[in-house]
Amino acid sequence: MTVNPLFSVIEMSMFRKVTRCLPLGLACMTACATANRLASPAPALAADRPDFTESTETIPPGFIQAEAGYTFSSEEGNTSHSIGELLIRLPAGSRAEARIEFNSYSIENNAGSVQRGFEDMEVGVKIKLIEHEERSALPNVSVLVLSTLPTGHSGIGSSAMQPGAKLALGWHLSEKLSLESNANYSYAGESGTRFSQWSGSASLGVEITPRFGSFIEWFGTNPVALGGGRAEYLNVGAGMGFGSSLKLDARVGTNTRSTRDYFVGFGVSKRW
Repeated sequence: MTVNPLFSVIEMSMFRKVTRCLPLGLACMTACATANRLASPAPALAADRPDFTESTETIPPGFIQAEAGYTFSSEEGNTSHSIGELLIRLPAGSRAEARIEFNSYSIENNAGSVQRGFEDMEVGVKIKLIEHEERSALPNVSVLVLSTLPTGHSGIGSSAMQPGAKLALGWHLSEKLSLESNANYSYAGESGTRFSQWSGSASLGVEITPRFGSFIEWFGTNPVALGGGRAEYLNVGAGMGFGSSLKLDARVGTNTRSTRDYFVGFGVSKRW
């Protein structure tokens, strides 16, 4: 299936509009965050890294949050480095946030051939639909609507936008335990062909101390690429908080179908 030329024209038009409006939008959201800060108490920092699963939490009014990191991965003898992973989260009301994920720098070594360049950036929103003030058998629910932008290096990024959506669910099982799960869909594109890509995840979090927590997670993608099969991973990690506005994290994971394929990473989250 080839991509309709009209669809490509619409994509480029949307990309130009987004890039023209981005500086003004950032300035407006920053001003609103600063103006509302005194009226918003600071809750504990909730980051969407380092696991694959997105949380149901949104950035409270009056704050801005940045999350960044590094990942090394090895798959079938090929290795890659992802440097940056910078996600900026901006409040867009009491139950929504705007998200800008800037281009990570990628170094890929495939069969001795090294390719370097920036990945595509991604923009989107997260909207909190249901939130339970007390523990409940029913989950907290948020939705994410997002899309990549064709801003990456040739051979690393995509030549077309890749829109998608995520349904995020979260349960507070006890004072120390939490469970989060995602169901994701992406209208992916590869070599000029569009295809549906599905993924899902479940992450069990444990608060060991008020400052230190860990998690174990399963996630899978089907298909991993055009004409490819399914991939499933197990991922474990931990995070250490410093006050209410800084958190460091680390993780390690492996392909459940090939333990020779693995990834490791670390990162930081900061709120202002």
